[in-house]
Amino acid sequence: MNNFRTWLDKERCYPNGMLTREYAAGLTEFMNVAMNQESCLTSGKMLCPCPSCNNNIDIDKDLVWGHIYSLGIMSSYKVWFYHGETDAYHVGSTSENVPKRVEESRLDEGGVGTVQMVHDAHRENMQEFIEPANIVEEPNLEAKRFYDMLDASKSHLYEGCKEGHSPLYAATRMMNIKTDYNLAEDCVDAWADFVKDILPEDNISPASYNEIEKIVSGLGLPYQMIDVCIDNCMIYWQSDAEYLACRFCGKPRFQNTSGRSRVAFKRMWYLPFADRLKRLYQAERTAAAMRWHQEHSTDGEIAHPSDAEAWKHFQRIYPSFAEESRNVYLGLCTDGFNPFGKHGRQYSLWPVILTPYNLPPSLCMKREFLFLSILVPGPEHPKRSLDVFLQPLIHELQVLWEHGVQAYDVSWQQNFTMRAVLMWTISDFPAYGMLSGWTTHGRLSCPYCQDNTYAFQLKHGRKTCWFDCHRRFLPRSHPYRRNKKSFKKNHVVSDGPPPEPDGENILMQLRDFGVEKTTYCGGSVHNPVDGYGEFHNWHKHSIFWELPYWKDLLLRHNLDVMHIEKNVFDNLMNTVLNVPGKTKDNIKSRLDLPSICNRPHLHVLSNGRGPIPRFRLDGDAKDALFRWIV
Repeated sequence: MNNFRTWLDKERCYPNGMLTREYAAGLTEFMNVAMNQESCLTSGKMLCPCPSCNNNIDIDKDLVWGHIYSLGIMSSYKVWFYHGETDAYHVGSTSENVPKRVEESRLDEGGVGTVQMVHDAHRENMQEFIEPANIVEEPNLEAKRFYDMLDASKSHLYEGCKEGHSPLYAATRMMNIKTDYNLAEDCVDAWADFVKDILPEDNISPASYNEIEKIVSGLGLPYQMIDVCIDNCMIYWQSDAEYLACRFCGKPRFQNTSGRSRVAFKRMWYLPFADRLKRLYQAERTAAAMRWHQEHSTDGEIAHPSDAEAWKHFQRIYPSFAEESRNVYLGLCTDGFNPFGKHGRQYSLWPVILTPYNLPPSLCMKREFLFLSILVPGPEHPKRSLDVFLQPLIHELQVLWEHGVQAYDVSWQQNFTMRAVLMWTISDFPAYGMLSGWTTHGRLSCPYCQDNTYAFQLKHGRKTCWFDCHRRFLPRSHPYRRNKKSFKKNHVVSDGPPPEPDGENILMQLRDFGVEKTTYCGGSVHNPVDGYGEFHNWHKHSIFWELPYWKDLLLRHNLDVMHIEKNVFDNLMNTVLNVPGKTKDNIKSRLDLPSICNRPHLHVLSNGRGPIPRFRLDGDAKDALFRWIV
């Protein structure tokens, strides 16, 4: 009867720290059942049976993996009545199904690589056991509930109604209308009751907003509202959840109100994305498409990020992650906008959006696959404190990388452990600085050239200029390198391009310059960093470096092409059309020309005016251009 528990009495780890095959298989089986218990599915937490927690502490289900991995299960816990031990639990757990002990891996001594290789090997042990090929499995309890809800939603609103008109359809439509038009709950109650009243007597349409909420809540996509310091110093989350005042600036958390419920000065919204990624595998429309990135062929052309070098570089470094085609590759983008438009109110709201890149190009950028993850509140610009709001997202990414979550793939009809990785971010250049920690303005604004730049200050324009910084990237034999007239006058370029800093080099810079993490020093308040603006532009230690794989990525941050195209087009058209106040061809730029360029025909004349350049359109040319556009 108790043979399936024998793995508890076996050796837990090999001498190199890797879990033994038998212990890994038993632990996986135990956790699969424990995470499908009613209490865990409802709260996302469970009692941890490690020797430290001793079944006395409720913690996040994904953290239990790490506790048991490091400490094992308490020796006195022989009957698992807290975690759902049943007769069905040990079906398929016989000794024949437990893989044999694998050969020990030779690891380097005590470095970061050791920890990563141990974790990768541990995951490979469990992956082979819980994902047997060509075996059809019943959905796990969470997925089964989802399918049961969908089946129940197929019931008709009333006998003889139009196909597809179900209580779930009615509830979701009503909820969408309420959201789109910002209707009050009393208003929804009134017209929901009216609709139910005019339908046939046997109808089961929801009659109130409360009933609508109950039906829609069955979709099971959670969200969190987290209190924030009014100055963006910290969020009241995890170990800081019980604070009543900011531990940095000391300002109170709650407003003084006469009501019983306490109202925070500021809140952020966090929408966990693991459940939404699971739904992609539970839906027949998208389950198979989530493997497209690994199954497609493009004959050497780059039709998708998975065809590019950055993706392949990551897969070479982490082959155990790449072997499972259902693991998820994510991209993150963010930007600020004013939700009040042109009504005069200054308000900066910052959404953070995640996109799964497993999908083919025809689906990848569709709106339904752009997952809103964080909504950073205004009205002030978050500036350097953006990392404070990213903490829940980074925590979930760490869990999805190290442990993964149980999911059901309807296309293969298998349960599997789904893991995820954040491949890169996408933003405009100012947001690039907020995400990366490198200030993107001033002479050292380029995150790749850093202090090895040819940028200089314009004497009259009072702006930093990068003119003639590009020739160093040309081939050594290119004639432009020796051209003394078309670029900077009398200047020949012999230097090569600056060395591109890798992850290890950047981490060394952050350490040597003493750059602090925003979450440690409180929002936008930063101690001055030695050499800032002269030798480097690091203003913070970005929170993304807490992801264990971030240092190994070939491409961490991308620039949004739309912003670049718009800015280039605007400046070009404003200049050739000579738009007052917006053209780049102004008196200050003409005054800077003599010291930089060999273009005497553009120098300022004795009357203080500049000659008309050939690139400026006259009246007839403007008319021809506008007629061509129309």
